Amino acid sequence: MTTTDRPIAILSACGSRGDVNPIAAIARELVELGYECHVSVAEPYADVVSAAGAIPNVVIDRKSFDAIVSQSSFWKPLAGGRRVLTEVVQGFFQPHLDFIERHYVPGRTTLVAHPLDFASRVFREIHPDCPLTSIHLAPAMMRHPEFPPRLLPDRVWTRWVLPSGWPRWNRATYWLGDYCFLDRILGPTVNRARRKLGGLPKQRRLMNHWWHSPDQVLAMYPAWFAPEIASQYASERFHFVGFPLDDGIAGESADQSFEPPVSENRPLLVTTGSAHHGDAEFVRRVAQICQRRNVPVVSCCPSNPRLNVGTNNLHSVGYIPLGRWLPHCRGLIHHGGVGTTSRAIDAGIPQMIRPLAFDQFDHAQRIERFCLGIWLRNDRELESAVSRLLEYEVKPSDRPVASANRVAAEMIHRL
Repeated sequence: MTTTDRPIAILSACGSRGDVNPIAAIARELVELGYECHVSVAEPYADVVSAAGAIPNVVIDRKSFDAIVSQSSFWKPLAGGRRVLTEVVQGFFQPHLDFIERHYVPGRTTLVAHPLDFASRVFREIHPDCPLTSIHLAPAMMRHPEFPPRLLPDRVWTRWVLPSGWPRWNRATYWLGDYCFLDRILGPTVNRARRKLGGLPKQRRLMNHWWHSPDQVLAMYPAWFAPEIASQYASERFHFVGFPLDDGIAGESADQSFEPPVSENRPLLVTTGSAHHGDAEFVRRVAQICQRRNVPVVSCCPSNPRLNVGTNNLHSVGYIPLGRWLPHCRGLIHHGGVGTTSRAIDAGIPQMIRPLAFDQFDHAQRIERFCLGIWLRNDRELESAVSRLLEYEVKPSDRPVASANRVAAEMIHRL
């Protein structure tokens, strides 16, 4: 049960730190607006929620979460998607739904759902007076029949997906994916709850339109970053509010052992994301290439903060606030998570994306499209790509990247 008479916001953040930071930032703004905020998260990120002034609800324990993300197959395009749905989304569903049911107070509760939180959508369907805001963190979560988001490597994508001018083919591909993959994995769990709680009939194609809140959808990126989505989904309930730009620092979670360097010989920063266990061989190759060019390298890997690859131009750190570091770097090599991508755009530095899975291929395509950096399609091209990155110049533009957390919170409050 709730502990105060304040309005209540129940939020969800299914995933790693890139998913948690923006949701926690919205929660922090809602707390300032007078809300009692609860956020369902995996245990490794409970302190991020607490630091935002919200109350964490741990739905996946640390051991289970680490076991999921430590599997190499988790970071493969197709196998990773299946594991997210079967091990993260389904594991998140019932505990979060039970939590909502226990804490729901009619007239005082609002729900804020991560795109992979289906429990909040089911609850909103059973309780239509409970407002729900769907949060979309990346354009790849939105479907477009003519310009589908890039979700696979080139060798697969060019064979099976026609990127423009073939809407019938792409609609058929979406239908096939729903029927053969998504509904078979998610359908039984979601429809069982809908039937049990509200006697509702079976819902098909869950991720086509149903999963979007009928009340409000907030895209946590600017319209210029996904113009095709802006034209397709423009409506009174769909809003582009901008990048979150929040590092979610929580006490000792940030590595204090090394401060951002302030020198003319600025380093190249390399990171594979907060949940990935790193790639020592890749970092070693980057460090060797940069050593020949007298360029220092900083490796950021929270799960392996003391990486040693045998070169004297490399410094390894754990989790660091990118907003404070990137302005002091000459470039960034990363996995392509939307939080890291947007931070590099905000800092005005070139970036090279080496995508592994999920929405990372889509972000790589977008930064190349907008002349913000390089997409590393093959590791065999690494040396030439690093050389290009070190000479790359991001030209100033009028594309806004201002933080949108307060805007999102106020729109949730007004709903």
